[in-house]
Amino acid sequence: MTNIQISLPESMKVFVQEQVAKGGYGSTSEYFQELIFQDQQRKGQEEKRAQLMAKLQTQGQLNNQEFELIADKLAEEFAANIGSNFHILSDYAVTRESIYEDHP
Repeated sequence: MTNIQISLPESMKVFVQEQVAKGGYGSTSEYFQELIFQDQQRKGQEEKRAQLMAKLQTQGQLNNQEFELIADKLAEEFAANIGSNFHILSDYAVTRESIYEDHP
């Protein structure tokens, strides 16, 4: 590994120290490594989205595999944003047939 020296204002230093303590990181380095890893993942996803959108714009359609990829990513992002305590309804639960059934 290599070392990088950074300068932070005192308020950011305190924030980083709090995140290390609360997040169970072994060190400040682990915290920064996680932040960089998350940024790499996000930028990779953005690039994939941009490629799919460019293909959609040029061809006007997606194949089933591409559609499933986008749908899965959207579902993952939705679940990450609302947390795991939320129950996602099944496809049947939101159908017209389900609405007219007697529910306890």
